[in-house]
Amino acid sequence: MNSDEFREHLETLKDSELVRQIQKYVCQSLADGDDPGAQSHIMLDLIYVECLNRGKERLYDKVYESVCRQPQLCEVLRAA
Repeated sequence: MNSDEFREHLETLKDSELVRQIQKYVCQSLADGDDPGAQSHIMLDLIYVECLNRGKERLYDKVYESVCRQPQLCEVLRAA
């Protein structure tokens, strides 16, 4: 899925589905490390813009912080 398709997809998601996308891409971003060109970082930027458009920046920040504090959550999310 390219960036434009992903952006359009994000617009259709409910907030709960958006949370799962944030979790998924934060986990991938942690795995990708410091590579600023990694797809996960680009997708996270697009997710943040969607949260911003919805006025839900705090939702993004809260989920991002939660996953970063508990990286073992990524294992649980991958298994689901």
